Amino acid sequence: MSQTSPCGSRPGVSDEIKKLYTELAVNPSKDFGWGKGKENARALGYNPAWLERLSDEVWASSAAVGNIFSIGGIRAGETVVDFGCGAGGDLCVAALMTGDKGRLFGIEMTPAMAEKARRNLALSGARNFKIIETDMTATTLADGCADVVISNGSVNLSPSKECVLKEIHRVLRPGGRFYLADIVREKDGEGTPCGESWANCVSGTLEPDHLVALLKKTGFSKAEMKSFTGYRTSPTTVGALFHVEKS
Repeated sequence: MSQTSPCGSRPGVSDEIKKLYTELAVNPSKDFGWGKGKENARALGYNPAWLERLSDEVWASSAAVGNIFSIGGIRAGETVVDFGCGAGGDLCVAALMTGDKGRLFGIEMTPAMAEKARRNLALSGARNFKIIETDMTATTLADGCADVVISNGSVNLSPSKECVLKEIHRVLRPGGRFYLADIVREKDGEGTPCGESWANCVSGTLEPDHLVALLKKTGFSKAEMKSFTGYRTSPTTVGALFHVEKS
């Protein structure tokens, strides 16, 4: 079953996502039924040095589904774009790697999360960053501006996945890398369950092979799943890591 649709947000889905992630931004101590915060990042294998160097506040509203930095490196001075940056935890880690000469962009459609990302990056001492409050299908970034695109648990949230992936392909320079952590549906899952929450990373998921095929369809020269992460949002949905490149 295809989860693609015309480019742009779907009002009902967008409202559901914004409501949930606004709550995560303003009330991070609430039990949402899935992992979040510094302990979740620790369980996913984030470098302990990053966890200690960055303030607890940076991690409070983070709901990473995998450690994207285990997929590949980020070098000093590179430009990094985070699609669905949330509260900016991964961008704060990227800032440690890119240094003062790097450039950071976050794409986030939930206003409360976008504002929290700005605060967290400033709190972390990051420079040369910009958080763009918009849907992931239309970022306004220049063609080929990014050395690396990262995304953590966000692509599955879009009803317009092919459009999001085309936008990621567009902003990546030739030879650029895309490090993706996302929730996928296990192959023995029984399709997309009616009544399950889209915002909770269940109803919008694809099987890994389907996601890889969609990445290749949108123009990426290399797309492979590296591993599952163990992060679960339901009995049939689990986090996975993907290494993707643009020729």
